[in-house]
Amino acid sequence: MTEDILFNNMYVGHSLEDAKKLAAETFEIKKRLEDKAEAPEDTNEDDSEALFKEDPVGFIRSKVLDFVDHVREDPIDAFKSKPETGVALLVTILTIFGMFGGLFGLGSASQKPVITKVSNIG
Repeated sequence: MTEDILFNNMYVGHSLEDAKKLAAETFEIKKRLEDKAEAPEDTNEDDSEALFKEDPVGFIRSKVLDFVDHVREDPIDAFKSKPETGVALLVTILTIFGMFGGLFGLGSASQKPVITKVSNIG
């Protein structure tokens, strides 16, 4: 089975009882399991705030590592599901490159002055 299959366990026949029996044996069991698996986890913002207050470095590290693992699997979905972590990482990386650019003068390369000779005719 793949994620792209939209239906399975089809019944072709005339008996309504047989169709209901097949649905009870296959569809209803799978439906409950799928709903349970797709249910969002109960993450309370107060819990994450408490974790941040207790160990800010560990909290940020866990968020970044979760995001990086998610990026390895599916980068687009990672940015859709955790945009705040992705944006924070991008800003951090750009800031670091900007600091190195400013440090080594890459951002504002100076040009040599142009000297022209003016000849006096006369």
